[in-house]
Amino acid sequence: MRYASLAALDRPFDDVYISPHLDDVALSCGGRILRERALGRSVLVVTVFTADAGPCREIPPHVRARVGDMTERRREDERAMARLGVDCLWLDHPEAIFRDRAYHTLLGALSRLAASDREWIARLASEFELLVERVCPGRLYCPLGVGHHADHRVVFEAALLLVERWSERTTVADRPRNLEVCFYEDAPYALIPSLVEHRLDMVRARSLREEAAPSRSIWARAREAHATMMTLSSVRAEVGHVMWRAATRGFLIFQFARGKWASRRARPRLWLIPELCEIGDVLTAKLDVLAEYRSQIVPVLGDLQSYVRLRLAYSQRLLVAPSARSNAPPDREPTPRVLERVWRIARLESEASSRERPANGFL
Repeated sequence: MRYASLAALDRPFDDVYISPHLDDVALSCGGRILRERALGRSVLVVTVFTADAGPCREIPPHVRARVGDMTERRREDERAMARLGVDCLWLDHPEAIFRDRAYHTLLGALSRLAASDREWIARLASEFELLVERVCPGRLYCPLGVGHHADHRVVFEAALLLVERWSERTTVADRPRNLEVCFYEDAPYALIPSLVEHRLDMVRARSLREEAAPSRSIWARAREAHATMMTLSSVRAEVGHVMWRAATRGFLIFQFARGKWASRRARPRLWLIPELCEIGDVLTAKLDVLAEYRSQIVPVLGDLQSYVRLRLAYSQRLLVAPSARSNAPPDREPTPRVLERVWRIARLESEASSRERPANGFL
């Protein structure tokens, strides 16, 4: 069922997923949702940016083409949500290119958030709070913001602002009861080596359970990430010329260096617990869901097999610990494991985040 508005929500849900765009949740944690539905848990997917217009009217045609036909994308989403077996809600807010001209270039979309998005972050935080009050979920899943896409970062900051508001309330009765807030790793960005670690650095997040990975040079990380990025159709379309590809690698080197500096300049504000979800048994069903997003899969990934290759390689990187390896007999080929990961908030250092956050409030 698709709800027409926040006001129309009239029942509780076990889990609520916040999706910046119409395909983000399916790409990032569709397998987890299929597993949850098989266990009988009720799920609501709330997509934030589904409008096809906004304050910024004069948009170059090649920039406008990035959004595609929103009417068709909504139809695709309804079919995908039906395959997932979940309810959904569209908030009908404008995407980044419709909000500010600063996002009309690739560099602008990957740089600091536009000043105008401060109001959007506060507005979305209030809407998310109303959402939680109306449906009383046990878990709220939001994007971590991997890949640095402006819309994903806006939703992340709104979710974090809401958690900070709750933590500052003096009485327990004024806070949501038994609610866990998690951040999912945004696909396909999270499937690119080192981008998740970079994002955790940028938001000053630390894991409570995982040991730090062996240190690798920024150059090596950038080289590996760049090679994987060049397999994505959307990236190749944006940086087809050899000079742009070289500039992209330089941009990655700069960003990884910036992330390391950010992680050391102040104490962590987020303490997170990673949770892996094995989705091998529902991978085929997840691919059927993703196939509904025809207008987005080809421009972004090229085909679904590219997504599978990226997801398998990502999963293998998560399974480097001996305890996580397969126990299959040596004479049998081990079955590749397919994983999705979310990060549950264990502790928020609200005082540090409010005093030590950059002056413009964004990361």
